[in-house]
Amino acid sequence: MGVIPRVRCTACLIAVAAALTVGCGEAPPEPEITLVVAGQALIKVDPRLSWEDPFGSLRPILQGADVAFTNFEMAVKSEVDACGVPDEYRVVLGEPRLAPEQRPGNSGGPHAVDATVMEFLASLGFNLMSIANNHAWDLGDCGVAATRAAANANGVTYAGAGPDLAAATAPAYLTVNGVMIGLVAATTSHDERDAIHHAVNGVWTGRQDDRDRNLEAVREAAARADFVIYYQHFQIDVDEFDSIVPGEATADGHIRVEDVAGWQTDFARAVIDAGASMYVGHGHRGFDGIEIYKGRPLIRQFGGLAYQGLQPEIGYYDQYRPWEGLLAEMTIRNGAVVRIEFTPLELDEGEAYRSRYGDVGFLARRGLAEVAMHDRADSILARLRDLSAAYGTELTIVDQRAVLEVRGGR
Repeated sequence: MGVIPRVRCTACLIAVAAALTVGCGEAPPEPEITLVVAGQALIKVDPRLSWEDPFGSLRPILQGADVAFTNFEMAVKSEVDACGVPDEYRVVLGEPRLAPEQRPGNSGGPHAVDATVMEFLASLGFNLMSIANNHAWDLGDCGVAATRAAANANGVTYAGAGPDLAAATAPAYLTVNGVMIGLVAATTSHDERDAIHHAVNGVWTGRQDDRDRNLEAVREAAARADFVIYYQHFQIDVDEFDSIVPGEATADGHIRVEDVAGWQTDFARAVIDAGASMYVGHGHRGFDGIEIYKGRPLIRQFGGLAYQGLQPEIGYYDQYRPWEGLLAEMTIRNGAVVRIEFTPLELDEGEAYRSRYGDVGFLARRGLAEVAMHDRADSILARLRDLSAAYGTELTIVDQRAVLEVRGGR
C-alpha cells in the first residue's frame, strides 16, 4: 500500500487558529473596516506650491482610514505631449482659450492638471477614486490615458473612464484587511454624450442602455465584492429640459424627463436594489441630506473637498454654499455600513488674502478644506441634520460631529 501524503491546508490552519483565539463556542469577529468618503476634488494647482500643510486637519482622518474615496474632477496632462496644452496655459483661468484641435474634450477651459495633483491626493491617503465626471474628457483620450497612468503610478484604485466603454463601466476592486470593496463610477453631466461616450461611463436620462449597462456592472461587483460603492457625478442643467419636446433629445444627449431630481432618486434606488451597498453623488456645489434606503446610505450630493479656481470675486457662488463641506467616516461591518460620523469642513474662500495676490496667485490658493470649528461647524451640521430629516433620517450632533447609527442593511 502506498503512503498517503500529508497535505497542509493553510486555510484550515488559519481557521483553527482563529477559532482558538476567539475561544470555544464564540463566533469569530465580523470583518470591519473604516471608509472615509470626501466631497469632490477640483484642484487645479498642487497646493503644496502655496501652503505648508494643505488639508492638514483632515490628514489624520484620511490616513487613519482603511479606504479614502473622492472624485478626481480633473484631466491629467500627459508627460509626453501635455495632450496639446501649451506651456503658457493657465489652468486656474482657462486662458488662453484653446483652439478645437488643442482642446479635444468637452470644456472651453479644460482642467488640465499636472500628475503631481494625483500624487498629492494619494499622499493624503486617498486610495480609491472615481475618474468619471464632466471634466474626465477635457483632454480627450490623451487625458483619460494620462489620468489612469497617474492613478496607477500612485497606487490609486479607480473606475469610470478607460480606453473604451467596457473598461470605463467595469467595476474596480480594492481589498483591505480581508474586505473587498467594489466601485462602479459614472457621470450624468451636461456635456455631449456622443463625444465622451466611448471613454467615460455615462448614464444619460432616458437612455435605457446606459441604465442597463450600469445595473449589470453593479450586479457583477456585488457577486464578487463584500461591499459595493456606486458613484454618480450628477450635474445637469435642469432648465435645458424646458424647451425639449418629451421623447426628444437635448443637445447633450439626454432624453427629456419631467422630474430630474426624481429621476436621480429612481436610479439611485435601482442601483441599491441591484446590490450596491451605498450610493454617493457629487456634482452640485453644496451637499444634500442623507437617506437610508433599505438599510443602505443614499447620498445624492456630497459637496466639495476642494473647489479651486472659481470666479475671483468673493461671494460670487454663495447661493450654492460651495464653501461648506463634509467628511463621512463610515464603519463597515460584515458588508454593511453600521455607523457614519460626519466631520464639518470649511472650504477657504480666500477673503483674508484676496488683496495680496493677482487672480492667478489667488485662485491657486483658495478653495481647500479644513475642519470647521465653533459656530461654522454648528451651522454646517445643523443644516445636514435638517436636510437629512426631510428623508426621514435622524442624526445626533455631539462634540461638533454628526453621528448616524445605521440599522438594517444586509
